[in-house]
Amino acid sequence: MRPRSNGELSDALNQARAAWANCAAEVDMVAACQAGVGASTAAPAIVPGVSAHE
Repeated sequence: MRPRSNGELSDALNQARAAWANCAAEVDMVAACQAGVGASTAAPAIVPGVSAHE
């Protein structure tokens, strides 16, 4: 669905920025993990779609 007003366009931009920020945070987390930052001897299993904070 395409935006039909400036308000809808602004909302779409805000949603895109939020998604971009979430993606960047996840990329940073993976990069830090791969670099060994904060690594422990027993790393938790990563399950797609499941948050460790639930």
